[in-house]
Amino acid sequence: MLLIALLLSLLDQSMAPNRILNPTSTTLNPGDPRSNQFDDLKGANWRVFAVNSAPDRAVVITQVEEVRQQNPPSTWGVYVGNADIAPVVSLTVAAAIVDATGKVRATQNLPAIKNLKPQQVVRKEIPIRVTVLVPTDRIVFYVREVKSESVDWKSVDSEVAGLIKQVAAKYPVP
Repeated sequence: MLLIALLLSLLDQSMAPNRILNPTSTTLNPGDPRSNQFDDLKGANWRVFAVNSAPDRAVVITQVEEVRQQNPPSTWGVYVGNADIAPVVSLTVAAAIVDATGKVRATQNLPAIKNLKPQQVVRKEIPIRVTVLVPTDRIVFYVREVKSESVDWKSVDSEVAGLIKQVAAKYPVP
């Protein structure tokens, strides 16, 4: 009996600890998913990135990408999600073409996204046709307009230009 108890206690100690994530806990462990919330946007680099033009809104850009094709030019992809509990009636995302210094050269709107359900993420892809891209140009995505049941919101171009300059400094042109 003593031998069985000893074996069971040793077996219990050799098992990995069972971690329960508590969303209300204020202490973060190294593997806690909440510690990744301030990391860079997935897919962001010097060539393509996004700015949070609506920081207090529930619409977020979760990922950006350059979709390289066999025949140039590339197209550009963006993933937009609704982090709110209410649906978004209409949403417009814009792609800004930015030069090496961070100055906006042109802006192109993506087709409007309609009826974005809560917790839904949508991927949109766009070819840039507004201007000819120089090799040092960058594509920056931002939320331009949101229409929902509770509020209608539109970004201010001068504020977005300032945000773009800040983030462009973070990703210098090589």
